[in-house]
Amino acid sequence: MSTSTISQQVPAGTYAVDPSHSSVGFEVRHMGIATVRGAFRRFQGTIDATSDQPVLNGTVEVASVDTGDENRDGHLTAPDFFDVEQYPEIKFHTTSIDEAGDGQIRLTGEITIKGVTEPLELTGTALDGGTDPWGNDRVGFEVEGVIDRRKFDLAWNQTLPNGNLLVSNDVKLFVSVSAVKGS
Repeated sequence: MSTSTISQQVPAGTYAVDPSHSSVGFEVRHMGIATVRGAFRRFQGTIDATSDQPVLNGTVEVASVDTGDENRDGHLTAPDFFDVEQYPEIKFHTTSIDEAGDGQIRLTGEITIKGVTEPLELTGTALDGGTDPWGNDRVGFEVEGVIDRRKFDLAWNQTLPNGNLLVSNDVKLFVSVSAVKGS
């Protein structure tokens, strides 16, 4: 998406992510058999569209991880995985937003997990914005990408007798955002 197209879809201003109408999720293959899905229930973010290119910043509270299984969530917050006591947040910020072809957008940026910062590319769609029934200007997008969890010291795993890993190293990320323009 060109800067002019982005500017048309994200009018100048600063926007706050509306967590009740947004989501931050992930999925990972378990034992090479099934896909386990989860989400982070507490997060915040902003879109700063006051310059030539909008900039997205987001923070996720790791302790809010929810996979539908209390024991698994406890293991994910433990030192084996996210180590929430030492690293309570995951952070992401964009360095550029571009057209990816076929009406898709590409958010290029950096994600920090457990104190390790790596590049991340998310692709998806910018959604039609507009004024909601309460008079708020909104913009939105849905994007996804993949990380190798080992790059962030999320390396706990077991190799099964059939050679499959208990937990896949590739983790798919899904972000759907509705953001409200500040006054």
